[in-house]
Amino acid sequence: MPIAIPPYTQAQKEEDERQLRLRIGAAALQREIARNIQVHSWLVPASPECTALLLHKEQEADDPAGLSQAAHERAADDLMALCELVLQRPDTEDHLKTFVEMPEEDQGALVFACLLQLCGEVRNARFWWHYAAGAGSTTAAYCLFLDGLLLNRTQEAVHCYESLGGADFVQTQDGHWPPRAGFSAGLRNELHAHIEQVSHEDFGVIALPGPGLPANVGRHETSLR
Repeated sequence: MPIAIPPYTQAQKEEDERQLRLRIGAAALQREIARNIQVHSWLVPASPECTALLLHKEQEADDPAGLSQAAHERAADDLMALCELVLQRPDTEDHLKTFVEMPEEDQGALVFACLLQLCGEVRNARFWWHYAAGAGSTTAAYCLFLDGLLLNRTQEAVHCYESLGGADFVQTQDGHWPPRAGFSAGLRNELHAHIEQVSHEDFGVIALPGPGLPANVGRHETSLR
């Protein structure tokens, strides 16, 4: 028995064409906004690298497509550069000292999370970024935005950008990255030796700074700046 296929009416065709024009127009508008507000120095939802991806995600929620290779590399490089920038601040050692005594201190949590990321402790870095962002750190919220893009969790990334204050972080910057200090393998290994793994009844195994971590970070201040 043949299957009855309803006719594709002229009205349906016109509506589909209208929807397509709207989507194309939205993408073009987002790219134009990105150019006008000069967001190229900081990756944001309106950046050309993200616009097409986010628009596609809205249309195809279950599609696994993620960032292009170039955009993925950009997000990864920006996240590492931002972590280095956080560790270049003159109060890094003081924040870590406070954090050793009071792990609830948000700026210390941000510094520790960035150090964890540079040491390859990605899951633990994410944990402390969430904590710091919840406590009001806009820098941590922006780190979560970049991290969400790398995980191909675009809606979560945009939530961190818009609702946790990542946009506020971008607005306070001058739009230019400072020179990167670099983070050598030797320094990474040395600092990693002062990171402790402890069991928590609610969160499982989490990383905490050992007592010697702040002093070792302070000892390498010149190489971090």
